[in-house]
Parts: sequence; C-alpha cells; structure tokens
Amino acid sequence: MASPARFLRVLASRVGHSSELPGLLLVNVLPLLALLLVIVGQDLAAVIAVLASAAAEWWLERHSPVSAMLLRQATAGPPLRFAVRVLISLLATTQFHDRAAQDAFAVVAILVVSGLCGRALHAEYRRIGPLKPMRTRHIPGATRIDEEPTSRPALATLVQLAALAPAVLGATWWVVLLVGVAAFAALLAGTIPDFLTSWRMRTAKRATGFTPQLSAVQAFLDEYRPEVIVHLSGPDTAAYQINTWIESLEALDQRVFVVLRDHPLFEKMAASTLPTLSLPAPGELLMLDFSMAKVALYPANTGNNIHLLRLPTMMSAFIGHGDSDKSASNNPFSRVYDELWVAGEAGADRYRRSGLHIPEDQFRFVGRPQAHAIRPTPRVGDAEVPTVLYAPTWEGVNQHQEYSSLRAIGVKLVDALLADGSVRVVYKPHPFTGQRDAKYRAAHAALVRRLDEAKLRTGIDHRVVMKGSLTDWMNQSTALVSDISSVLSDWLAGEKPYAVFNHTGVSTKQFREEYPSSAAATLLDRDAHGVDELLEVVTGRGPDQLSEYRSKLATYLLGPPEQRTIEAFREAVTAFVARSERERSVYRTDLTDSL
Repeated sequence: MASPARFLRVLASRVGHSSELPGLLLVNVLPLLALLLVIVGQDLAAVIAVLASAAAEWWLERHSPVSAMLLRQATAGPPLRFAVRVLISLLATTQFHDRAAQDAFAVVAILVVSGLCGRALHAEYRRIGPLKPMRTRHIPGATRIDEEPTSRPALATLVQLAALAPAVLGATWWVVLLVGVAAFAALLAGTIPDFLTSWRMRTAKRATGFTPQLSAVQAFLDEYRPEVIVHLSGPDTAAYQINTWIESLEALDQRVFVVLRDHPLFEKMAASTLPTLSLPAPGELLMLDFSMAKVALYPANTGNNIHLLRLPTMMSAFIGHGDSDKSASNNPFSRVYDELWVAGEAGADRYRRSGLHIPEDQFRFVGRPQAHAIRPTPRVGDAEVPTVLYAPTWEGVNQHQEYSSLRAIGVKLVDALLADGSVRVVYKPHPFTGQRDAKYRAAHAALVRRLDEAKLRTGIDHRVVMKGSLTDWMNQSTALVSDISSVLSDWLAGEKPYAVFNHTGVSTKQFREEYPSSAAATLLDRDAHGVDELLEVVTGRGPDQLSEYRSKLATYLLGPPEQRTIEAFREAVTAFVARSERERSVYRTDLTDSL
C-alpha cells in the first residue's frame, strides 16, 4: 500500500507541481469543513473557515494557476465558489445580528455574484471570442492582447471578504449593506475598464478587420520591411529550435522578422534583438501583409507552415534545427519548400536514398554555422579527470522514431561510467524527454539520483544539466555518448571520441550504413557493451583507432570547415534573397499593381 507521502507526491504530479496544492486545498477543503462545522453547531468556527477560504482565492490565482484554470473549466470558478460560501454562511444563523442583516447580506451576495459572473463571462468571451491573443518583442506601440482580461485576484478576494465578513461577524444591516455595496462598486470599477478595452478592440475589428494591436504590427511591417521571415510553432520545449539560429539570424545583412505560433514557445525563446511576433490564430496571421518579404526560413516541419507557404511573394527554405540521420531529416513534407538547406553532402544523401525524388537544384549546401563555436578541446589526456557528456535524444513522436538510449541502457551506461571511477559524467537530456512515454521520465529520475549520490560519495563533480547551451558542455567534455540525432553531427565538429547507441540491434556494418553519423563512433548495444572500449580511449589506457575517420566524417556531415561559419550562412541567405528577387518579383509587382 502506498504511503501517504507517496500519495501526495503522485497527487502533486497530477496537478502539475506541488506548489499548486495549497491553493487548491484551501479553496475547496475549507468550505467543506465549514459545512461540517455548521452541521455540528459550531457556527463561529464555520464562518472563520468560510472567510479563510475566501482569502485563499488570492493564493489560488497567484500561485496555483493550473488549479484555477481546471476549476473554471469544471464550472467551479469564482462565482460558484462565492455562492457556496454565501449558502454556508446563511446556514450559520447564530452569527447574524438579526433577520434584517441576513436580508441585507442576501442582497449584497446577489450583487457580488452578478459582478463575478460578469467577469467570468468576459473572461470566457476573451478565451473563445474573436479577440485573438498576441504578443510581441521589439515592435513599438501597444501590441499585446492577452488570452483573457487581467484576473485582479487581490480585488476579487477583497470584494468577497468585504461582502462576507460584516454579516457573518454580527454587524447591523446597514453596515452589511453599506460595506457590501461599496465592495460591489469596487468590483465594477475594476471590471468596467476591462470591458471597455475589449469593446474598443471588437469595434475596431468589426470596422476594419484589424484590432488596434494588429494594426500596429502591420504598421511596423510596412515601415521595417523585413526581407527574411522565420516561422516556427511548437511547445515551449521546442524553443531550442529557434534559439539555435538566433546568433546566425542576428548576423544577417537582411532585416529579419520572427513569427512564432505558440505563446509558450515565445516565452522560452532566448533574448535577441530580432522583432518577434507570437500569433497562434491563423486568421489573424493571414490578415497581415508580408509582400515585402523575400524569403521565409522554416526550422521545423509543422502543419501551420502552410500559412506562409501559401504566399507566392516569398521563396521558402527548410533550414531544420540540426543535422541528423533521424527519419525526420527526409520527411516527405520537405517537398513543399523551394529549397532544402543541408549542412553537408550527408543531408542531401538522406533525401536521395529516401525515394522522394527531390531535384538536385532544390538542395543548398550551407554548412552548419552553429558548429563554429565547437572547439576540438579538451583532447584525451588534457584533463586529469576527463568529462564524458551523456546527451541522449528523446523517445520520439512514435515507436518508429524511438532512437533514445535513455530507457534501454541509460542506467547501465551511467553505472558503468561511474564504476570506472576515472571520469566525470555530465548528463544533459533532450528537452522533450518523457513527453510521450512516462517510462523515460522514470529512467531520467533514476539517472539523476545515481549522479547525485555519486557526487556526494566520490567528490567528483558529476552534473545533471537541464538548461543552457549544449555547446558549452561539448567544449568541456573529452567524449560524448549519444544517440542518432543532430548532437552527433555538431559533436564531430570538434573531432573528439564518441559513442552511439545501436537502437536497432542490427550488425555493426549495417547500422553504420543506415546511420552514417555513427561511422566513426564506438557502438553500444542493448546490454551497454562498448562502454569499456570508450573508457579505454577517454582515459588514454587504449588507442583511439577511430580518430582518423572523424575528420572525414565531419566534412561529410557538416561540410568543409570554411563552410561551418556564420559568414557562410550570411552568403547563403544573400544568394537566396537574390534568387527570390529574380523569380518572385513578378508576384510582388502584380500585387502592387492590384493595390
């Protein structure tokens, strides 16, 4: 039988985070306690519990947002919760001064419930109505539209306390009525401006099709006249897909504009100087005029790429978010783009082998600009305690794309590295780890425990790294253990030893043929055999027999060293823009003539 502590941990994980529990419990358990106290005749204790639950509304909204959202979706929002408190208070008859005070309290309760219902209705209108949320960076003016109006938890809490406290603490009817009406007036004063803001936005949209905020974005586009659009959507954990390109995009000679389609992704995007628009609603995006833009770059194959691909004025290029042998690197969707940007010959070969019949002139070899920051040090023998970086990929969107070693051999692998005692282990999981399969979250937790315990036991600075740049840790590591992913290609820019998990179970020869990025790696099977061979190399106890192959493989995967620069990327973008000028200017001319 599960212990109470384990039950609470599981409950906390279901809610989302243990910080959600206090607000959820206070708001929901205290009214039940108050009802029980009324039943047993403890009216004073009951009203104290009611007031405490009302005061907890502020905590719920500020510190338990997920719980507050779930309660609203279950039609148990602030109006219903306040109504329950009112009913319980009315049952505690001994606490009222007289019948007149009770009647005044009923009037006040109706007013406040009406006000709270109005706020809830307005919030629901904003969530599902025509005023679509929008956020921006580095775009001047008032350009933000929130998903819902400001919740004002302090106001809502004080209004409820002002409506409840005088009556249940024995005040006379006129005090109950006066304080209650004042509370209702304060609620209106905090609500009506929000109503008017929504009304003005809705009126403008009915008249022109644009909210004032969207008009401000269009005015910025007209003035800024971006030449390069970068489009991406995905969850917050996909932020690395845009972050990996920021340095290169900021270095371009052309004006760049970033379009993100999910607010959590927008919030996790790294700081940059690039004007950025977060706009999930397709209808709003389609209202904007991007005819001045020459090219659009896509770091990921997502369905809503079509919202910009439909525009004939822009040429499109799939730039991806890393070079890898994963099946996603030859996705059939890639045929929709004008160009496929690949780092080296390996990227084109993946498409050639796929049978998609991609024309050769659709490939543009751009190198890997991110690789310029990857150093060839530390080499074997440079560090007294060499660092082995374990960077497994995630479990993939389905079992056909399950390349990860984490669940299969993660624990065995780390145990073997720790047992050797001569290396430091740095574990950096993929941001998506455990997103599809809870068993990967369990394997991750097991590795974290092992590394924490080993750090305390041995004094070696083993690390679990959840945030920050993977490149920084590559530059501190002597060797890498990873899976079939873009991590391998980037690592090879430093030409240091590495090991790869053979997730297929096929022979070494067949695996290297199917996944060329493993050609210069030590292979690990499902029993983690191969770790000892890697340790021999990393510690200098054995020869590094694969070193001569890593340089050739790096060129095949990433292009020659001179192409792995930001300058080479700039030249590629400039050439692509020039191509768009030649081939798509007719569409921009036709559009100008029609206007």
